[in-house]
Amino acid sequence: MALIKQSSTFERGDFINKWFRGRTITNNKNIILVFTGSTGSGKTYNALSSAEMWYKFQFKSEFPIENVCFSLGSLIKRIVELRDEKKLRKGTTLILEEAGANFGSLDFQNKVSKMFSYILQSFRSMNIILLMTVPVLTMINKQARQLIHGNFITAGIDYEERIGKTKPFFHQLNQRTGKDYWHYPKVSFKGKSIKIQRLCFPLASEELLKAYESKKESFVFELSEEFIVEFNKKEMDKVMKEGREELTGRRKRIYEYHMQGLKQKEIAEKEGITQSTVNGILKTIKKLGYSLDRWQNP
Repeated sequence: MALIKQSSTFERGDFINKWFRGRTITNNKNIILVFTGSTGSGKTYNALSSAEMWYKFQFKSEFPIENVCFSLGSLIKRIVELRDEKKLRKGTTLILEEAGANFGSLDFQNKVSKMFSYILQSFRSMNIILLMTVPVLTMINKQARQLIHGNFITAGIDYEERIGKTKPFFHQLNQRTGKDYWHYPKVSFKGKSIKIQRLCFPLASEELLKAYESKKESFVFELSEEFIVEFNKKEMDKVMKEGREELTGRRKRIYEYHMQGLKQKEIAEKEGITQSTVNGILKTIKKLGYSLDRWQNP
């Protein structure tokens, strides 16, 4: 039900549905389509609309809200569920909301990025359609961006006409140089090649939008609870650290020797005491709330 702006002659959904069917059903390929745009510009609404139109066209069924995922972990879990239930068929569509939230410059996030790229590559053999929403395309790492087939840039929602507007781009990658080329898609109409510069998506059904909002609310609530638990733990650790007994005299020296990397035997020689005494003092220091891990701050 996507409207091509240049002509009202096209049936609603004709372009999107034919593209989806051509790649996944006819040519046994996958589709990775990213909707980008600022908050409130219609990224999610357009993704939901695309999925709903496609399911009605191809499977004669409603798009399952369970296929909307808010994290990389839930995306993987959903794929496994569909596979186990033998429902992972050609053209299966999943939506990953705010995909860029999983990526960043930290080492852990880089590992997540690599895993995400691996998942995208594995999609090639699944004939799956993955729709992602992200504010800016560069929030997805370069390796993953090279696997993307399209980037639809949202341009806002017209609530009077109940349509979301996008600027569609297809991605072409030079396999030799790795250089990216982005171009408007083209369709043949009445013997002419038409360049599509705008697409208009009708809003998804009220039922799907309500189901989405409910699922998002639950996700945000769970996320908030996890944050509160983690915040309280950090605060408690801080209180315990600030309230621990201050080390003085021998205990302080032994603790400093230990954090410098000295072995218990070496500390015993410096202090003129037995190694077992050093071991006992370190155990007492640990009970007072001090970490004996040398890679952590005391």
